[in-house]
Amino acid sequence: MSELKYKAGDRVRIKSIDWYNENKDEGGNVWTSGGQIPFDKCMSEWCGKVMTISHVRVDHYTMVEDLVGYWSDEMIECKVEE
Repeated sequence: MSELKYKAGDRVRIKSIDWYNENKDEGGNVWTSGGQIPFDKCMSEWCGKVMTISHVRVDHYTMVEDLVGYWSDEMIECKVEE
């Protein structure tokens, strides 16, 4: 398992709604991290928006703005420098 790219406190931009629409399956999920972590329809509300990483886990992040979802590197477009 590779190390995650970002750290707690980083502000990151979530991938675009186009990315979501192009990659979602018939159930509305985009599977990341080797099929382990789904980017689901509820998470798509965050597409293109900036979020703040609250915690870094072994294979995912949690975000200040959404502590319920599990977020992976594949869901993040880039770090936002402010």
